[in-house]
Amino acid sequence: MINICRAGLILWATILYLAAAVLPAAAQTPQEVIAKVQAQYDKSGGFKAWFKQETRLKGSSQGDMAEGLVHFQKPLKMRWEYKTPPAQRKDVISDGSQVWIYQPQDRIVMVYPLKQVLRSDLVMRFFSGMGQLSQEFKISWHRPPGEGSPYSLNLKPVKPQMELKDLTLTVDPITYRVEGLAFSNALGEETRFTFSGIQMDFKASPGFYTFTPPPGVQVVKETPG
Repeated sequence: MINICRAGLILWATILYLAAAVLPAAAQTPQEVIAKVQAQYDKSGGFKAWFKQETRLKGSSQGDMAEGLVHFQKPLKMRWEYKTPPAQRKDVISDGSQVWIYQPQDRIVMVYPLKQVLRSDLVMRFFSGMGQLSQEFKISWHRPPGEGSPYSLNLKPVKPQMELKDLTLTVDPITYRVEGLAFSNALGEETRFTFSGIQMDFKASPGFYTFTPPPGVQVVKETPG
């Protein structure tokens, strides 16, 4: 999928809120945990967090590392600011109708229709309020829950797809926020995110979730297809 996954769009997985009640880990099923994750997400309006991303081919000992800030406003606005490494800095921005991927070092911005991204990405559709985890994924424990440990859940798409073979969520057992996610695709590429410093109910200034190309920047538009 048009490199959007690498840019971190499925990071919509951080849009979670504080749980109203917490049950002991042993008293909950994976489906119950996911239901609480979904319920808290449905209440949220926006958030800001620091992310770390690692992408590598399956079985490889080396991969690409990146860090930066992610901002989100429900339902479809987001802004990923990749800060490090400096040579690979980029911004990924959605205003709710289209997505810009700006690479300042190359002086180019790629523009994609958001509907094209949503159509091919189950994870992003869920965190955009357009999907239901319990209906679109088979849910199980990735690792049996232990006292004081984060929940680790495995989500496998009901309908197989190239860009998402499986997804693992790491969920805080008290807040039901996603602390990490890892996913792989049919080509063997594995991507892992961890999140810290999450600020819920982040409110951005007007125009924060849009992009105006600087003078001299090449604009390449992808048409729906």
